[in-house]
Amino acid sequence: MQKTLILGGGTGGIVASNVLKKAMGEDMQVTVVDRKPDYHYPGAFPLLMIGERRPESISRKLKRLNRKKIEFICDEITDIDFENNRVLTKQHVLTYDYLIIALGVEYHSESILGFSNYVLNAYEFEDVIKINQRIQDFYSGKIVFFISSLPVKCPPAPYEMVLMLDQFFRQRGLRNKVELTMVTPEISPEPLAGPKVGRSVRKMLSERSIKLITGAKILSVRKNALILDQGTVIDGNLFIGVASHWTPKVLRNTNLVDSRGFVKVNSSTLETNLPNVYAIGDATAIKLPVIEAYAPKAGIFAHYQGEVVARNIARLAQGLSSKYRYTGKGACIMYTGFHRARYSTVHYFTKPAPFITLLRPSIPSYLAKIAFEKYWLNCWI
Repeated sequence: MQKTLILGGGTGGIVASNVLKKAMGEDMQVTVVDRKPDYHYPGAFPLLMIGERRPESISRKLKRLNRKKIEFICDEITDIDFENNRVLTKQHVLTYDYLIIALGVEYHSESILGFSNYVLNAYEFEDVIKINQRIQDFYSGKIVFFISSLPVKCPPAPYEMVLMLDQFFRQRGLRNKVELTMVTPEISPEPLAGPKVGRSVRKMLSERSIKLITGAKILSVRKNALILDQGTVIDGNLFIGVASHWTPKVLRNTNLVDSRGFVKVNSSTLETNLPNVYAIGDATAIKLPVIEAYAPKAGIFAHYQGEVVARNIARLAQGLSSKYRYTGKGACIMYTGFHRARYSTVHYFTKPAPFITLLRPSIPSYLAKIAFEKYWLNCWI
């Protein structure tokens, strides 16, 4: 029996394991390794933040994969020995015929002085729960939401979350007592989407009286102040941030990565420079044509990449040539509050710039995002 080892139990790893096991059945041993026992659906974090979701409702035990005859090992990866086709963890030595790297990114709050002491990370499950607890007792003052550095996964998510904060305080009749500020290093909201989308997001924030500061370089955080370069100080009573994204050290120590630590892959097949070794999701260094910026990182792209890699491995394992290709197409739905959302289509391999649309807020888009959450949690894990 051939073995495929999948490092990481996030969206991409879960999808790849499902698709490959379904295609190969008993002819392929599929193993997923992750240091955390649970999967938390990130698309629902904005709702969890304002109390419209319970932590348990968007969480699943990764050991549920065992029901599909997919082995799950909860352990920390310490080394990848490509020469001998094996992965070392704290408790195991795991061999493989095919390897899928789906380790995603880690959040490094230490990149910003004072982050760990004064900021809650909007992308960390446990911190999102704490944000909800904090805002329940927040009756007046200044909330500052900021992005530490780029790239950041799911670029619309920070804007989505600050809009949901606006909804939360309006529903409580406190919005006129709560000042919301969004701070980002981006030159404009979602710059890869182009100026039209950027202007649309700016207008939406302005209509909600959310102050936007772009092109910001975050230096540090003090108890009641966010410090930017050139001496700019933003006062605040509650700081919510997106911590800097790094790939795991176990990847940065390999020869697979670029200068920033992201894994170099063939943008169509997700192959690395080693045979039978693939990488998918947020850890990849997929670049956009012409402008050479990193392609947007988001769960929907990891999902499609996982499908492509799994199907090609299934063909290779059966003695066939790989034929499936990743096209860079996807969709995103951004909550805007009050049971509305904005639907976005993405095709990021178009030239000379990515093709990205953003529709107006609508109830159908909101319902579609709710439906996708239920589908994903019920069907994939």
